[in-house]
Amino acid sequence: MKRIIVILGITLSGITVSLNAQSVSSRLTDSFHPSTVRNVYEIIRHVPLTEEKQFEIARLIEREDIYFADALKKELVLSNKSSNLLLKMRRESICKVLNEEQLDQYYRGISNTQAETQAAKVRDAMIIEMNAGYQESKFIYASFYKIYLESMVAEQKFSDKPEKLKQELKRIKDDEMNVLYEKCGIVIDDNFHGTRNWKFRPNTPLR
Repeated sequence: MKRIIVILGITLSGITVSLNAQSVSSRLTDSFHPSTVRNVYEIIRHVPLTEEKQFEIARLIEREDIYFADALKKELVLSNKSSNLLLKMRRESICKVLNEEQLDQYYRGISNTQAETQAAKVRDAMIIEMNAGYQESKFIYASFYKIYLESMVAEQKFSDKPEKLKQELKRIKDDEMNVLYEKCGIVIDDNFHGTRNWKFRPNTPLR
């Protein structure tokens, strides 16, 4: 009986994921090359778009595909200049179609896995260096996950505004380091060396 319940739970969760996922418009798949459709799908995996916006982004990506094919024909191996231009074209394409909220959602989506991995590395290093406890390690992971995720989003949004990017990265880090300190008294410097200013205990009220 327990096995049946587990299988049923997995099945239902799979149905839920399928229902929440957005599909590419069938009209889009009939109108564009599969590589263009695939690129549109990689965007709407993270942020839902209406059919109209799917077509809009597809037309822009189609231009990128044409440039890519022409550059590859001329260069054989894509140059750094062409690669950077393609990245710029994709960024501009996305910015033309997505609003500010959708951009944030998209950048968070493509950065999530990397942010999780980086945060886990910091957490594991602090467990070894500081003998961080279970709750402390949860706080460390949460703060560094947010630092890495928000920083990656900022790097995408402000790639052409270096001064603004520098200010934003500092703000993100300072805010989360303050949160971490208030929660458990831990300070982690730029070299990832941790110190404990006060000892967290499970019954310690959050400061």
